[in-house]
Amino acid sequence: MAAVGVFDTLKTRKMSAMQWWVVATGLFLVLMDGYDISLTSFASPYIADDFGITSKELGMAMSGALVGLFIGAVALAPLGDRIGRRATGLLGAYIVAIGMAISTFADGVAFLALGRIVTGAGIGTLIAVVAVLFSEYVNARVYPIVMTGYAAGIPIGTFLGSTFVGPMLHEHGWRFAFGIGLGGALLSVVLVHLLLPESLAYIASSRKRGAIERFNRLLGRMGLESVSALPQEERLTRTRAPFAEVLRGRLLRNTMLSSLAYFLFMVGFYFTTNWAAKYMADVTHDRGAAAGTMSWYGIGGVIGVLVFGAVIARRNLYRMTAIVIVLGGVLLVVFGQAATVQTLPFLAIAATSFFLSASTTGFYAAVPLLYPEKVRSTGYGLVMGVGRIGGIIAPTLGGAFFDAGVAPRLTFTLFALPLVLSAIVLLFLHGHVRRVSTGVEPATALNAA
Repeated sequence: MAAVGVFDTLKTRKMSAMQWWVVATGLFLVLMDGYDISLTSFASPYIADDFGITSKELGMAMSGALVGLFIGAVALAPLGDRIGRRATGLLGAYIVAIGMAISTFADGVAFLALGRIVTGAGIGTLIAVVAVLFSEYVNARVYPIVMTGYAAGIPIGTFLGSTFVGPMLHEHGWRFAFGIGLGGALLSVVLVHLLLPESLAYIASSRKRGAIERFNRLLGRMGLESVSALPQEERLTRTRAPFAEVLRGRLLRNTMLSSLAYFLFMVGFYFTTNWAAKYMADVTHDRGAAAGTMSWYGIGGVIGVLVFGAVIARRNLYRMTAIVIVLGGVLLVVFGQAATVQTLPFLAIAATSFFLSASTTGFYAAVPLLYPEKVRSTGYGLVMGVGRIGGIIAPTLGGAFFDAGVAPRLTFTLFALPLVLSAIVLLFLHGHVRRVSTGVEPATALNAA
């Protein structure tokens, strides 16, 4: 087989067993991300009672994982373009396990926050690596479905944790939930060791000794013919300054607009994820209501991702993502207004999650394809990292609002505004992709034209 046709062949041929194992491993890692996101939410009433802390202090502990996600996405994920996607994935898996261990045995809020930071750093690294490997190993027909599963992993993890683990905390305490996370993290290490391959694009760009043999071994595992020489395509040419490349020329505006849109979205998303459950527990004076809230949040999220992936994403990805972001903001306001009305808040939070999770699908599908393979880990990691800054701000700021006595209904309304702004920026990005050719072939896959 001609070297230049390898990547085109992967996009058009039937998926091999090895490629499906890559998908299964990646989706499990994303599932762990979803569990971790909801972890402090449904455990928050128990943590607050155990440590005797204020809402602001609890918000700071919640923000720990998001600080780590920023570190992982910006500082560690770009290592995928330098040391390889597999090595970076292994690093991320080990970091998650260490962070979960610290959190499980934390004897105070400071150590809990440290454990959350370390865990987040590992997860931020892993989800970026998974997105890049999916963009390479998954064929064009299956890719939209897989990215739907990638986005669905978060609400599914949220649902499983809050539905099956959350109700057990009344008897076993909040550390039990983190212990479950530690077990999942150790399993992740094993799966990455056994099933996650190196990126073909990285091998081709590295030009290291034995690269052609490694390249052909992976082709053989997928049932493809060997090549006599490594691909020489410009998009695979390794760059010494990947950050500089995504921050200049034709890619600069892609990076700026997508980062800003994701930042604003994360402010609203993580405020909702972290404070909706605690708010319901406070309103109802029932700590168990936190787990129930997150269960409904997970259900709505799963449905939203599936609907968006199967139906809406077939239309213009940018415009439809902007629309569902705005609808998510509207439902967030409704939840804030309805939190004292029997079952209505549960339906409202499920509907909010429906649209917010659908929005997440749009971002996950669009951002990796804005960059060529040689800087894809860096570009994706940077956008995700900048977005996580919004997530870092949201829990602490929300806690400060509650401690200051700001009316909860007003607080939920204020945190819906960044969602509207995110939708506006996303539409600007859509206009830019339509007007200016970025030189990235997959842009057409986003219905940019």
